[in-house]
Amino acid sequence: KQWYQRRVRGNSEHYLVATQDKELMQELRQKSGIPLLYLSGCTLYLESPSYQSRNEAEEQQRNQDLLTDFEKETIKQLKAERSEERKVSRKRKRPKGPNPLSCKKKKSEGEGKKKK
Repeated sequence: KQWYQRRVRGNSEHYLVATQDKELMQELRQKSGIPLLYLSGCTLYLESPSYQSRNEAEEQQRNQDLLTDFEKETIKQLKAERSEERKVSRKRKRPKGPNPLSCKKKKSEGEGKKKK
């Protein structure tokens, strides 16, 4: 337990803890961001994130999604510039001619006389 208190404070190193100690598992479940790995018989289990870990992750996601007014204006300007660029760069598709490999060649007048 002493190594745990020294090493796994904020879990900035992203440690994964594997233990069979029930008391330590209960303590680690109360902390956020520490995944637990344990054995039951011959099977290896990775516990799903704790309630606190999920809440902290959701809070971080919400904080990242918030944009300042300056960022919103910049995004609008960039979208407007991009739409102008797209309008200018489009080319009109024109009808194409027949495939030259699928068409028969025209016979010239000189070829018909040679065969007779």
